[in-house]
Amino acid sequence: MPIFMDVHIVPGVKAKDVAEAHLLDMFHQQEHGCNCMTYWVDEARESVFCLVEATEKEAVERMHNSAHGLIPNKIIEVDSHLVEAFLGRIYDPSDAQVSNDGLKVFADPSFRILLVTKTTDTVLLKHQLGEEKAGELLNAHNSIIRKNILQHGGREVEHGGSGFVISFSSASEAVACALAIRREMPDTVSAQIDLRLAVNAGEPVERSDHLFGETIQFALNLCHIAKEGKIALASL
Repeated sequence: MPIFMDVHIVPGVKAKDVAEAHLLDMFHQQEHGCNCMTYWVDEARESVFCLVEATEKEAVERMHNSAHGLIPNKIIEVDSHLVEAFLGRIYDPSDAQVSNDGLKVFADPSFRILLVTKTTDTVLLKHQLGEEKAGELLNAHNSIIRKNILQHGGREVEHGGSGFVISFSSASEAVACALAIRREMPDTVSAQIDLRLAVNAGEPVERSDHLFGETIQFALNLCHIAKEGKIALASL
C-alpha cells in the first residue's frame, strides 16, 4: 500500500496529547484500511506529522476524523526510504518510554537542516573535460563529502548527477560539515566542477507535494549565489 505523511498544526500541542490521539488512531485504523506507522511532534513549532500506510489519502482523513476529529492540514504520498533518510526512522523510536497509563510518549521533532551541494552537470562535465578526468574529479568530490557526512552525523538522502542532499538534526553540525567540505576540497577540484554549497532548514510537509520540497528548492536557489568558495546560509 502507499505510504502517506500528514501534517497537523495544533497550537499548544504536547507530546502526551499526541500519544493519546495516536492511540485512538490505532483503535480505528483497521476499519479504514490504515496502518499507523509512527509520528513526529514538535511542541515548539506546534506541529505534528503522522506516517500512515493506507489505500488512499482520504482513508487517512477518515481515520483521524473517526478517532479524534483532528483533520490534517495537508497529506502527501511519500517514499519510506526517503522518510528514513531524512528523519532517521519510519517506526516509533526504539528508546520511547511507556508511561504508567500505557502511553508511549515521545517528543521527536521533524525539523531538519539540509545541506545541498551542486556541481556542473556530469554529462556536461564529461563533455568539457573528458570522461576520465571528470570521473577523477567527481570521485574526489564524492569521497570528501561522504567522509564529512559521517564525521558530522549527517544522513545522505540523495546523490543525483550533480550534487548531494544531506540531512542533519543539528544546525551547527550542518554548518560545520559545509565548512569542512570547503576546507578539504582542493581548489583544483572545486573550481573545475564549480562546487556550490547551501544550507537551509524546514519541515517535511509544507506547501509542496514533495518531502522537504520547499526546503530543497530554496537551498538549490541559494546555490546560485554560492560562488567563489562561499557557502550560502539561509536564516535557520
